Amino acid sequence: MIVDLLRNDLSRVCEPGTILVPHLMEVESYATVHTMVSTIRGKKQSNVSAVGCVKAAFPGGSMTGAPKLRSMELLDSIESCSRGIYSRSIGFFSYNQTFDLNIVIRTVVIHEDEASIGAGGAVVALSDPQKEYEEMVLKTRAPADAVMEF
Repeated sequence: MIVDLLRNDLSRVCEPGTILVPHLMEVESYATVHTMVSTIRGKKQSNVSAVGCVKAAFPGGSMTGAPKLRSMELLDSIESCSRGIYSRSIGFFSYNQTFDLNIVIRTVVIHEDEASIGAGGAVVALSDPQKEYEEMVLKTRAPADAVMEF
């Protein structure tokens, strides 16, 4: 689903027929997590800026589900406060129109001696609320342990 959402997002800013998926759901292993990674590439239309590309791709489909606009409307109606940096982006734009950005997940934010960790993901019609909660708790374990050691 996430790859298809990104392919759709990129189709709005890339030359027709140039969107490719050279890597699909490859597993990368790290000390505290195994993650599936896909690479989606396309040739940007010459009249689209780097900022236009970001506008087309954000918010990330892994944070919203689909359809993206309706999902964002629903999230806005049920979430009682701002997500802060969670599900937003950190990165850079350079003068030559290149950029490197991420989607902020499982990141510890410390403000006024209080730490918070955003975790979760897109919920779909077939989601099991208990399993979604357990996954959220699991995703916070490594960053929470790091804060507790600090």
